[in-house]
Parts: sequence; C-alpha cells; structure tokens
Amino acid sequence: MAIISDTLTLLTHHLPGILLLAVIFHLTRNYLTPGASAVPGPFLAKLSHIWRFIDVANGRAERTLYKLHQKHGDYVRLGPNVISIRDLDTLKTIYGINQGYNKTNFYRVQQQMAKGRPTPTLFTTTDEDFHAAIKKPISAAYSMSTLTEFEPFVDKTIHTFFAQLDEFVARKKVCDIASWLQYYAFDVIGELTFGKPLGFLERGGDVDGIIAALEKMLNYSGKIGQIPWLDYVFIKNPLRQFIKGGSTGAVARFARTQLDERLRQTEGTDDKPAPPSHRDFLARFLEAKKTHPDIVSDNQVFSYTISNVNAGSDTTAISLRAVLYYTLKSTRVTAKLNQELTDAYREKRISLPVSWKQSQEQLPYLDAVIKEALRLHPAVGLLLERIVPAGGLQLCHGGPYLPAGTIVGANPWIIHRSSVFGDDVDAFIPERWLQKNDETETDFHARKQQMLRATFTFGAGPRTCIGKNISLLEIYKLIPSMYLRYKIELKDPGLEWETVNAWFVRQKNMDVRLVRRDIGQV
Repeated sequence: MAIISDTLTLLTHHLPGILLLAVIFHLTRNYLTPGASAVPGPFLAKLSHIWRFIDVANGRAERTLYKLHQKHGDYVRLGPNVISIRDLDTLKTIYGINQGYNKTNFYRVQQQMAKGRPTPTLFTTTDEDFHAAIKKPISAAYSMSTLTEFEPFVDKTIHTFFAQLDEFVARKKVCDIASWLQYYAFDVIGELTFGKPLGFLERGGDVDGIIAALEKMLNYSGKIGQIPWLDYVFIKNPLRQFIKGGSTGAVARFARTQLDERLRQTEGTDDKPAPPSHRDFLARFLEAKKTHPDIVSDNQVFSYTISNVNAGSDTTAISLRAVLYYTLKSTRVTAKLNQELTDAYREKRISLPVSWKQSQEQLPYLDAVIKEALRLHPAVGLLLERIVPAGGLQLCHGGPYLPAGTIVGANPWIIHRSSVFGDDVDAFIPERWLQKNDETETDFHARKQQMLRATFTFGAGPRTCIGKNISLLEIYKLIPSMYLRYKIELKDPGLEWETVNAWFVRQKNMDVRLVRRDIGQV
C-alpha cells in the first residue's frame, strides 16, 4: 500500500509536467507525420486539426486556402495528415475510377439521424462497395434522358415562381431573390421526388423548418467534419441518443412522412388522393425495391429521398444565385445575354419557359455564362476529402510521397482558378468558354475539354454528384426564362453580396427590382 501511495503522490506532484510532456510528444509526432511533414503550410496546421477547425468556423476557408496555394504552390498542408492538392495530374489519380481513394469520416458527420441511427446515403456513405450497390438500381432515373420526362413539372414550378415574382412587380417591391431561388429549388425537388411541390413558393418561406435544419446541419458538419470524432460526442453518441429516445432530424422526418404517405396510398390504406400519375423519383425508388429486393428496402428508399432533398436544393439554389449575381454585376454580360435570348425568342427558336433542348442547341452564350458563374462560385467550398490507399501516393512534379492513410483532396474553389482556365481567373468572363476569332475548331475543342476536365462543380470521378443533371435542368431552364420574362436589376449594383462557407458557400443580400418585359408575356 505504501508503494501505491508513494506512486500516487509522485504522480500528483508531477502531473502538470507529465501532461505537458504528453502534449509536446503528441504535437511533435503530428508535426513529423511521414510524407505530410515535407509539404508546406501554416505552422499551427502542422501541429493540430484545431487550426482548420477554426478556419472553417470563420466561414472563409476557401479564401484562406487560395492564399495558401498562391504562396506555397500545388500542395498545402492543412492538418497533421491533411494535404490540399491543386495539381491536376495528381487529382486524376485521386478521383479516378477504381483507384481505391475512399471518402473520409468527414462525410459520416453529415449522415442524418433517423430514430437515433445515422442514415448513410449515396453522398455520405464511405463504403465504396455499398455505394456501388445502392447506386446501380436507381442510376438510370438520374440520366438526362429520363429527367427530360420531368420537364412539364419543372415548367409548372417555374410558372408558380413567376406568379410570385409578379406580385413584386405589381407592388413595385424589392425582392430578396436569394431566398426565392431556394424556395424554387425546393419545390422543384418536391415535384420531381414526391410528385408535388413542398409548399415553399406558395408560403414564400420555410416549410417545417427544413431550410433552417439544413443550414444548421451544414454549419455543424463543416466545422465538426474537420475533427470527425467530435460528432460521436455531440450527436451520434449512443448514450445521448438513448437518453433522447432516438432523435430524427427535420429533413429525415419530412422524407419519412412523404414515404409513409406514399406507401399507404399504394397499399390502399389511405383515404388521400392516389399517387401522382407521372413516375416521380419516389415511384421509381419503389419500383427499384421490387426489382432489387436484396438491395433496396424501405429504409433504402428513405435514404434515396433524403439524398434528393439534401443535395437537390441547397446546391442548386447556390448555383442559381451565382449565375444571376455575376450576370447582373456585369452590364456588358447582361446586355449580351438579353440580346441572344431576345433574338432567339423572336425567331421562335426558343419558347417560354425555355426547354432543356433549346437551352443546349440555341443559346451558346447562356451556356458560357452558366459555366463561368459555376466556375467562379461552385457550391462546395471545402476539400473533397479522400484517403490515400495501401501503396501510398507519389505527388506529381517533384512532390513528396504520401503514405497510406493520408487525407488528400481538392477544393473546387482552388481548382477552378488554375491556369487551364486562361488569364484573369478571378474575373467573370463567359467568353473564355467560347471559340476565339483566331482559334481553330480543333484548338477550341481541346481547350474547352481541358477546362471541363478541371471543373469540379459537382465533384469528380465515381462519386460525382448523382443529382448533377437535376441541378443543370433547373438552371438551364430557369435563368433564360427569367431574363425573357423580366428586366432584372440589383437594388444596389455597387453592393457586394454576403457569403459564408459552411461546407457549401451560401449567399445572401441579393435584393433585386423586377419589371415585366413585353417579350416575356405569356
């Protein structure tokens, strides 16, 4: 007993020193992480993940990283074992097919809770085999050829949207277009997924707290995702879930309600109207349940619907805001786009609303405007993290060797400002996507393909966003239709919008004035 007592006394007297030595050892080990130690970056980032946690919490991580890459080059160390990569040749390996670079636990943080359990989705699962298995039964539903079947329902939502904007015109009121674009995006995804609008446009505000819940989730996951184990302390702690009786997030609750209602309808146990006549996403998910019963259960159908609501609303709204904002900030671009649209409409080459096919075949300047806006302001503002597999990674062009387990990735905001996009990469110049007067067709095609390969708006490789075509369909239809129907001006052209990077780079302060155009009368 005396020995134990003496030992405890000794430990108590020297505990502060022991703890200090442990911290020093831990930080030194982080600093000297094999491979990563050869990559430049902020000193504090080399010691602890706390540096990037604070950077993301400040809401301007994409700006910090841009400056770091300008200073250090293609490779920047953001954590003890985290490397941001700008080199396109290296990224071909990281995001290539069957290369073995899995998603990190950053994505698990974003898994919605349903009845106390996290729900892996197409976007948030880190299991590549599971991802491939659950994607196969429903991938055809997201093809552009399939999505064009949904055009009448997108048109329906556009008409509802315009009816609300007409109220601002009639009252000569300023419109917070940033918010209304999100309402539009939510109602489109409601029509396509559940066969009915979610009610955002009709209400002119949030429904069931979904927008607030998504913003809260992004604010949380962006920060906590930098130190993922914290998520098991704050949210996914089994003890916490037991005490709370198994929590379910607002988005998950909404998706569950819609699914349960459809199941009752299809089983004839509900007095509510029959399911929609067109095959919405939910109908296709339930069909996949019949054709792939070993893979698609009711819970998996539920997961699919969560993916649609989560990824099909915020990112599309952000993209729509970007296109509208950058266009309105440039009188030259606005005039040129209006001229293309006016000529095409008067020559009956396009209709109102503009169809997907018309936007692709008749409006090359619109295409350039959209591509350029999404280049300058991609929705994703943090690293698309991947884990280096067994065998390690040799960084290109003289970079060091990174062992297995190192976290690597690209931030679209950095890649979209690389030299392949030409000069003045920080400027909004849609013409960079068009053929130059002194450029041959062959040279233009090669240059454009280089830019497209360097476009990370919807991610890259086998985990490219499955909802990409939904977003593009909404954007390419709404933007030209809005400019045909309205003369749009920023309330204060000299005022910059406000953005915050919480994983997705959201924008606000986009007040506009609207006037109906004669050419847009329908």
